[in-house]
Amino acid sequence: MLSLGGFGKEQEIMRSSPSLVELFGYDKLERELILRQNNFSSPSPLYDALNDDRDEMTPEEAYSYSEQVLKSDGFDVSDIPGVNCFHQIQPCNIDYDYDMYKRYSQLAIDEYNRRFKDDNAELEFVKILKAMGQAARGIRYYITFMAKDLGDGGEIKTYQAVVLDGLDSETADSFRLKPPEDEPDSGSHGRQWFWKKNLCNDETCCI
Repeated sequence: MLSLGGFGKEQEIMRSSPSLVELFGYDKLERELILRQNNFSSPSPLYDALNDDRDEMTPEEAYSYSEQVLKSDGFDVSDIPGVNCFHQIQPCNIDYDYDMYKRYSQLAIDEYNRRFKDDNAELEFVKILKAMGQAARGIRYYITFMAKDLGDGGEIKTYQAVVLDGLDSETADSFRLKPPEDEPDSGSHGRQWFWKKNLCNDETCCI
């Protein structure tokens, strides 16, 4: 978060950095689709009619948002009330369609089991913990869930998967063990990914 004493410095950093439009792209129709399908921040059409959402973040919001995306690789990002912009990653209400998120998690598990079959590795789904969504040539989901590691005595572990519900297919683009909460803030570098695609780096957030 921004401190009051460093506000001027952070503004200078924001001005010298690429704009969020350049980082995330923008498609109003895709943004509305993701809100409707996942019951994010707009509960009803009446809500949209009565509330004029901003299509730009303030410098403080943009800085905080970018920090969260880079730190968590998109898996843990807070909602910004009243903002509707830039292929923004937003929390999903997993209770709205729990079976859908379970299906996406199972897709990642099936891909893991297929890739590591020769190593006698196998996971079994337990439950969804949280999910984020982002419009991206379809909808990209950042899902955190628990599964039994049957290759490790059935121990229940926490995993994270990026699943793209694309225009003509559903794919598990990235998969990993969830990093420890006390892991140093180092973006996605050095973290244990089983496979990965379309992740954050030091200069851009999840595009």
